[in-house]
Amino acid sequence: MDGRLARRRGFTSALIVRGREVLRSLAASRHGIGARLLIGVLLISSFVTVVLTALQLYADYRRDVGDVESRLEGIGETYLDSLAEGLWNLDERQLRLQLDALLRLPDIRGVEIREVGSTGKVLVKLSRDPEDPTFAREYPLHYIAQGQDRVIGTLRVDATLAGVYRRLATIASTVLVTQSATIFLVSLFILYFFHHLVTRHLSAIAADVGSHSIKDAPLELHLRRRPPRHEDELQQVVAAFNALSHNLYTAYRDLAEREAKIRRLVDSNIIGIFIWNIDGQIIEANDAFLQMVGYDREDLASGSVHRANLTPLEWRERDARTVAEAKVTGTVQPFEKEYFHKDGRRIPVLIGITAFDEKRDQGIGFVLDLTERKRAAETLREMQTALAHSTRIATLGQLTASIAHEVSQPITATITNARAGLRWLGAHPPNLDEVRQVLGSIVRDGTRAGEVIGRIRALIKSAPSRRESMDMNEAILDIISLTRSEVLRHRVSLQTDLAAALPRIEGDRVQLQQVILNLILNAVEAMGDNNEVARELWISSKMDGENRVLVAVRDTGSGLDPNRVDRLFEPFYTTKAEGMGIGLSLSRTIIEAHGGRLWASANEPRGAIFQFTVPAHADSAS
Repeated sequence: MDGRLARRRGFTSALIVRGREVLRSLAASRHGIGARLLIGVLLISSFVTVVLTALQLYADYRRDVGDVESRLEGIGETYLDSLAEGLWNLDERQLRLQLDALLRLPDIRGVEIREVGSTGKVLVKLSRDPEDPTFAREYPLHYIAQGQDRVIGTLRVDATLAGVYRRLATIASTVLVTQSATIFLVSLFILYFFHHLVTRHLSAIAADVGSHSIKDAPLELHLRRRPPRHEDELQQVVAAFNALSHNLYTAYRDLAEREAKIRRLVDSNIIGIFIWNIDGQIIEANDAFLQMVGYDREDLASGSVHRANLTPLEWRERDARTVAEAKVTGTVQPFEKEYFHKDGRRIPVLIGITAFDEKRDQGIGFVLDLTERKRAAETLREMQTALAHSTRIATLGQLTASIAHEVSQPITATITNARAGLRWLGAHPPNLDEVRQVLGSIVRDGTRAGEVIGRIRALIKSAPSRRESMDMNEAILDIISLTRSEVLRHRVSLQTDLAAALPRIEGDRVQLQQVILNLILNAVEAMGDNNEVARELWISSKMDGENRVLVAVRDTGSGLDPNRVDRLFEPFYTTKAEGMGIGLSLSRTIIEAHGGRLWASANEPRGAIFQFTVPAHADSAS
């Protein structure tokens, strides 16, 4: 007996403790989904109960009203004859007895009998309760006397629905109280089971997740319950979260590794890297960029490193286009510009930027300092200019005889004409007309000699490259005049086909003439061993259909080796026994610097064709 009592007490204590835990949990989660579930169940159940109760009360009301009407109709069928007999006999005692019987019927509150006539005298009247009748019904009392049906009086019956209303109120209060208690108990029962099955696990999951950091190892959630026979929704949620935790940890680890790589790239200071916002503020930068522009970390923190402070005035428009392009595409391809160093000097840079996300209000920029490259390019240009000058000198050395002939001809003619002029002056009288003609010839020959010397001097002089508007046909004719004697000495027939109204070009006249001179001399040398066919050299110019001036030099020499055509323009490659392999390589460099192209191909039926193009001015013509 004592053991049984102890077990009961233990069970009761455990139940009380469990109940307290549940109540504390419910109190703690009064704003949680359990409380909202309870409120929802209560509201919906109450609404359903009220609606069903209202429907039931309406049905009961219709039934009770129907009972009252049926009772009134029964009065008309049952009591009228006996009442008419008692009224005819004026038996008041019998009338009272019958009316009292009627008054005892449910929901009947008053009865009375009146005489027929204008006075309508009330003969007998009985009533109970002071309540006003809800409705009344009058029945005529018929009596057959001497074979005639006469109406001798009127029966009035007053009925009320107060009893119906009281019964309905009693039913409504009973149903509502009973259903409310049932709903409340069921709701608490549902809430308890919902808490036991769902919310306590959700709270435990929230506590575990809240204390977990993504940097930690993947979180493994486990429900504090016995494993169910079949996997339910909570178990699916836990499994999905565990998989998500593993994926997040892997993604975070990969992201951290990529961030470390990017950080190593930034900190390696191989190139300048900075982070910008759309207003031009430099938010962060590595040491390479800060050293490039001469600022330090304090300047960066104070906001002094700004695009407006770094950019020269003439580059502001390009920066505006860069910002617009970054807003539209998110990326700006690398382009060259200049930055101001903190000390005021300019730094040539190559810069490319990209936005971080679709907002495109921040991004990263990569900057390469081009100072050394520009310096090296300038040195290379100077070396190329010196090489071109040396090549021109060497080339002109091959034309010594031709140049001497071109210069000696006008000088010899000048001396001859001067002697003739002296003779005409020594005549008696002096022949001034002849002297005038001789002096004119001397002027023309002197001018011719000066032009030859000027052309030679231009080719020999070492001067910086200078672009100017020039006539290609005129440049070709100047070189032809210098090489005429050399061409004739090698028994070469030179023909020209220069297009009329050729557009002018913009270029360095000396450099382009050097290319033409090199191609002509190469063609003459290529025909030096040609004794089988006529040695012919054609020089032509025309437009190529793409707004470019095309110049072609054709010869009937030994031609080109198809397997070595691609190597002709390589530096130090030559097919000549005494060549250096510089002329064609330098010529291609000059033409490409002018935005053109130089190439070679076979001439049919014999020889080679060297052609080059340079852009023409669309609005100018020679």
